[in-house]
Amino acid sequence: MTDDQTREHLIGRLPRLIGSGVDYNDAMQVISGMQEVADWSRGWEAVGARHEARGDEALKAGKTVTAGEAFFRAAISFHTGQSGNVEDPDEKFRVQTLQREAYLKAMPHLRPPTERIEIPFEDIVFPGNLRLPDGGDGPYPCVLLNAGADSTKEEFFTLENEFLKRGMATCAYDGPGQGMTWRDMKLRGDFEAPVGAVLDVLAERPEIDADRFGIWGRSMGGYAAPRVSAHDRRIQAAIALGGYFDLQGFWDISSDVLLDILQFAFGADSRAAAREKAGDFSLVGIAANIACPLLVVHSDGDEICPLAEAERMAREAPHAELVVFEAGNHCCDNMPALVRPLMADWMAERLGAATG
Repeated sequence: MTDDQTREHLIGRLPRLIGSGVDYNDAMQVISGMQEVADWSRGWEAVGARHEARGDEALKAGKTVTAGEAFFRAAISFHTGQSGNVEDPDEKFRVQTLQREAYLKAMPHLRPPTERIEIPFEDIVFPGNLRLPDGGDGPYPCVLLNAGADSTKEEFFTLENEFLKRGMATCAYDGPGQGMTWRDMKLRGDFEAPVGAVLDVLAERPEIDADRFGIWGRSMGGYAAPRVSAHDRRIQAAIALGGYFDLQGFWDISSDVLLDILQFAFGADSRAAAREKAGDFSLVGIAANIACPLLVVHSDGDEICPLAEAERMAREAPHAELVVFEAGNHCCDNMPALVRPLMADWMAERLGAATG
């Protein structure tokens, strides 16, 4: 991909970035200061450092709300800088470490706060962020949040708030191939296995109602959520946003940007090897086993995952509902005010949340 193509791709991500909590003015500052593509990551690291320093000052002054917000902005800025970097794993890991440390600072000061949990799985341990609603009495229904192929749990803070406001706990995590877990285990098609480990940990928490688990996922996570639902009956409701049905089926028409990200996430040493690995990421013969309600949300303008993938998912899952938004982009990131309340309300109704 050329520098011009990369720049166009990065600028095109603005709706997603702003939806995840990036400040518009920060984005404009980084973009206006770009002389070359590498300035994207450098610019966001500088922005993140400024927010983190502001958070440190606020914390010393006892201004914990301001500190938590500043540390979150630092974390999402660092995340933005490393996202899309598939050429330099060591550099990506370095910036992800900055992201992790900034978010750890933010956690106790967020409203409601975040707790870091650890999920043992096979021979690794991967991290999760657990948040409980403010006020009320548990145990609470809990929504599991699945990231995409080049996303991380820290990107979900603003989305988590939609579920939390409606009386549901949230748990976002970096499973195999995602975030810093990529170093320990690459992305795998059988996501029901690691998510099953998340459910095991959460089921032991007294604040969580183990009979009311929901699952949500975007993009790659929009494949994972229905797949997990087909294998684990603890899931009572599922949402697939911008997800696909059969990754290998549209591999040959996918953009180089997407294929670069997937090849990296798979840990494949060639495009051909990545294409073969994509065969593991399919709901063929699996969607029919989804016993819970499934909400499939997509756009007719999705430039990453064809609408046909969502239509097939809704057609083959027994209890699926398809909602298609006109003129949306991938995962409808350009219309969060419409899509997020729809998803949160749907989940709250299915899990019997006390929405207040």
